[in-house]
Formats: sequence, C-alpha cells, structure tokens
Amino acid sequence: MRETWFHYTQCTTQQAEELMAEYRRRGIKVERSLNSDYITWTVSALLPEVNKPPRPSRRWQHRVWR
Repeated sequence: MRETWFHYTQCTTQQAEELMAEYRRRGIKVERSLNSDYITWTVSALLPEVNKPPRPSRRWQHRVWR
C-alpha cells in the first residue's frame, strides 16, 4: 500500500503534542518541525492511501431519504 505525508500546519505546541500522541498510539510514523515564525509547528504523518473514495456517513440520514 502506498503511503504519503499529510501535513498539519500552524499548530500550537499543545496541538502538535496531542496529534503526535494520537498518531503514535495508532503506530503511524509522525514528525514535527518548527515553522519559520518560531512559534507554531508543522506536524507530518505518514498515512496510507486508498484507491476508493470515503463512504458517505449514514449517521445523519433518515430512513425515508434512502
């Protein structure tokens, strides 16, 4: 399966730490780098790609609408 990097830009330190902890809990490779403003972070996660589009959520659909 092919994997590509997904980037979260302009994260605060707390947001970056929470994202990294969640991805590491799932066993996904994750990296963090300081942005040029020396305040915010960019978090990058190596995520798998799929060929199929995501399924639409049926949670908010009424049975009559189907």
